[in-house]
Amino acid sequence: MTDKVLLVDDDPNVLQGFKRHLRKRYDITLAVGGHAALEAIAHEGPFAVVVSDMQMPEMSGVEFLSKVLEINPHTIRVMLTGNADQKTAVDAVNDGKIFRFLNKPCEPDALAQALDAGIQQYRLVTAEAELLNKTLAGSVRMLTEVLSLTMPDAFGLTQEARNLTREVAIRIGVGPLWQIEIAAMLMRVGCVSMPQETLTQYLSGRPLAASDQAFVDEMPKRGQSLIAAIPRLQGVADLILAQNGAPADPTPIAARILRAVGDYQRFRSIDSPRVALQKLNNAEIYDPSVVEILASVISENQVDVEVAIDDLRDGMILSANVLDRSGRLLLASGIEVHQAMIHKLQMLQRSGMGVEEPIRVLITRDSAPAPITTPETIELSPNFFQED
Repeated sequence: MTDKVLLVDDDPNVLQGFKRHLRKRYDITLAVGGHAALEAIAHEGPFAVVVSDMQMPEMSGVEFLSKVLEINPHTIRVMLTGNADQKTAVDAVNDGKIFRFLNKPCEPDALAQALDAGIQQYRLVTAEAELLNKTLAGSVRMLTEVLSLTMPDAFGLTQEARNLTREVAIRIGVGPLWQIEIAAMLMRVGCVSMPQETLTQYLSGRPLAASDQAFVDEMPKRGQSLIAAIPRLQGVADLILAQNGAPADPTPIAARILRAVGDYQRFRSIDSPRVALQKLNNAEIYDPSVVEILASVISENQVDVEVAIDDLRDGMILSANVLDRSGRLLLASGIEVHQAMIHKLQMLQRSGMGVEEPIRVLITRDSAPAPITTPETIELSPNFFQED
């Protein structure tokens, strides 16, 4: 896709002159003044490079480029100015993080050189950011999958927690989403040092003795201390620490979402989704607006179906126990499916032990196939289930 360039000036004639010379080389958008430019960014962005005049009425170039920095830090910012005094330069660098200055009047070739350099810098910055984000997300997912194998009761539902939290956050309009999603996947990491009996009792949603409750109360703090040591995850650590705050406290809305989603999963381990949601109707503990949206997300997006082992996909939730043919428990209801589990079940199915099919799972409604009666009667298309 062509990298887009936004040119901003209060003089339409200057903008049209630049466009005549540069339109064959760049995908150019023009904006007369800072306010019009912000509208263009909102509706046509992101832009690789934004070039702005310094002296504009209503909104100066420094003020405008500072807003661009807030909206999209990756956008490369260039300033055109006929006022080359030191204060202008200092303000522009400090407030707008300007990539390059160009003096007016500016020749089209000089502007083209600046645009080429800016686009190259934009590609470098965005490529690095994408690599870091993919590396971070992949590392977190690998960590939670390993933990789900060793502690399936605590970490068996991380992908569902991520999906539910993300959807609720989008509907409320809170971000940044990547922090909220990772916090959802790691919100129980503080339980790794909890006694197993206490952990089992807590995750079942049942009342705890005072001594056990003390371990649970410390879980967010332990999780925060573990996550805070990882570069770029301080915001995630803060959300994990705040997740047990009451609605009356100055708790971030994202942390309230974490608590509602986490406790819904705990309650659902022993009750139906409907009853689990009813247990969240306590305004002293849960934010009613969050609970209402969470209930809407669940009712709209999840459906209970039966599938064969070969049709299991990452992110499905077991809605019934998985047993071998002798009736022995293999996987408990409520655990989230991932590749290692699927491989294990496939190996057992091919062995003499065997696995009872079909398997009941919760999946998102838009990917739900028709229910199957036996594994032999209907073979699901692999395209029904795609990773998000």
